Amino acid sequence: IDDGVRSGLITMEQLEAVPLFVRFRDETLAEFPQLQGRRLLFDTIRRMLSQQVYDVIGATQALLAAHRPGSADEARLCPPLVRFSATMREDSTALKRFLFKELYRHPQVNETTAKAKQVLSELFAAYVAQPSAMPYDFAQREDLQRAVADYIAGMTDRFAVREHERLTGKTLF
Repeated sequence: IDDGVRSGLITMEQLEAVPLFVRFRDETLAEFPQLQGRRLLFDTIRRMLSQQVYDVIGATQALLAAHRPGSADEARLCPPLVRFSATMREDSTALKRFLFKELYRHPQVNETTAKAKQVLSELFAAYVAQPSAMPYDFAQREDLQRAVADYIAGMTDRFAVREHERLTGKTLF
């Protein structure tokens, strides 16, 4: 939520459609009526996350008390023991649906994801074709494709973009 609002992809007004958010925003405002903007958002998210954690703990404790597994094998025979209460599960599902629709599937996010996939794919191909472009300890490994994957996996986003530009001459970001 915080990343989405900071990036401008979702607004506080859009979050009015999320009952879980509204409940904790209203709770925050009841305690601190002067809060607004980023501070209100931060405190609302903090309360929302805390309550989700407390809910999982409480629901899990109740399920453990009801089923009383005496061993790991007995626990495996029980229904799922670690979960939200029914109410929190419903509220969290509504939040997830909102985030998928409004943030994760946002056209701008999809475009960035497509570019990132291209960077990774082309980086992989470039290093396989030219292992000497990687540090010596990666380039000399017996399983070159695994070495390339490991090397790329350790990169920061910025470094991967710079390496992609250096090796392909393309500027995607």
